[in-house]
Amino acid sequence: MKSRINITTAYYFPFGAMIFGGGLLFLGLVLILDFRPWGWLGLLLIWAGFTTFTARYRLTINLVKQTYHDYLWISGFKQGEKKHFDAITGMYINENPYTQAVNSRVSTMTKYGIEYNGYIRFNDEDVHLLSDDSKSKVMGKMKKIQQVLQGNIVSSTSIQINSEIDDYTKAESE
Repeated sequence: MKSRINITTAYYFPFGAMIFGGGLLFLGLVLILDFRPWGWLGLLLIWAGFTTFTARYRLTINLVKQTYHDYLWISGFKQGEKKHFDAITGMYINENPYTQAVNSRVSTMTKYGIEYNGYIRFNDEDVHLLSDDSKSKVMGKMKKIQQVLQGNIVSSTSIQINSEIDDYTKAESE
């Protein structure tokens, strides 16, 4: 049993930016190895690329101390505050309709959709875990998190967890 559970909730940069960060890492290595006077610029590019790869939102739940830490993690540095909880009162999914306007020189297109969000509730505070346009993907990831939590609840603590994932959406699973 683990007393601390780490969950990566989302990446800070989109996938395209992470590919760009990979290019920065490669260019930085080339500058350091081949162009000695430009080594300082290579170090700067490596740092920028590394930061792009490591930036993500995370949630750490300490079951023994009954604390959770929702934070932004960049290169080992954490930005966010720890909070105490008495119980994990549930996990739930809700839906949010959205519209997205795509503009071009000739026309404008509007896309309508539904985004599904997964949350975990500590006492009376909700922490966002993940979001996706597919309800089945969100439900699958939430069930994995639920299994990890239920398998690691320490019997010597007073932590409780609601065993069900509440579905506050209108439609059934896809």
